[in-house]
Amino acid sequence: MDEFVVGVDGSEDSRSALRWAARMATAAHVPLRVFQAWSYPKTSILPGTPAPKPAEEMDAAAVADASSVVKETFGDIPSFVQIESLRGAPAAAILASVRPDSVLCLGSRGLGGFTGMLLGSVSRACIENAVCPVVIARDAGSQQADARPVLVGMDGSEGATLALDWAVTVGGFTGAPVAAVYAWEPTSSETRPRLHRRLHAKAQKAITEWVGNRKAEPIEMEGDPRAALVALAEERQAGMLVVGRRGTSRLRGITTGGVTSYLVTNSPTSICVIPPASPST
Repeated sequence: MDEFVVGVDGSEDSRSALRWAARMATAAHVPLRVFQAWSYPKTSILPGTPAPKPAEEMDAAAVADASSVVKETFGDIPSFVQIESLRGAPAAAILASVRPDSVLCLGSRGLGGFTGMLLGSVSRACIENAVCPVVIARDAGSQQADARPVLVGMDGSEGATLALDWAVTVGGFTGAPVAAVYAWEPTSSETRPRLHRRLHAKAQKAITEWVGNRKAEPIEMEGDPRAALVALAEERQAGMLVVGRRGTSRLRGITTGGVTSYLVTNSPTSICVIPPASPST
């Protein structure tokens, strides 16, 4: 990762995302790019409406607004912060501005151009289409949140492996412990005690092999992956959940439906969704 990117709109949730991204950028020794997106309202093209302000003036206003949020949050504009304006519909503008090595951070709620960001079209489009990791920041008011455990949903898929590698990288510069979690559910025919013990052993062997020599604790749990990850995040007071955008096996259907959609909505802590590897990598 070579930059953190966060959108601000004056809402408290976007300020929380800004504080989270700033701490992470500082720990990773990379820049933080702060933006505000704008677009002309559709009514501006109707006859009789006032002429819209020039784009350059709108850009300047967006930069000024974002700068005010940064100054109010930190007391000044830190040297590692870059502030810019993005033109166009928020989702399209954001997606065009990030790179594979960016980390895009969004707040749980928004105002103005980011209204309903958590489960609305903007966040959904970013989670589904961004070429970089997308973080929905929650519980970002304390620096202690960044050192709390990072949990990764594992299922043996390439997406889960990418999620684990990303989490281990984050743990490396924040000092947060990382745990790889494999949650599985037996069928009704697999509940006989002896078979059940074998299934536990098989699941533990699988997660241990998936983790390999990475600096992460392997955990196998019986239960629905969605409920299991939420419960463990609450039990361990996790600072972040990390999942791949796509999965297989017990976590199949992880593409913004199924497990990922559930966690984006119900995670008690910040959640990061990792995109698939690009064809060129």
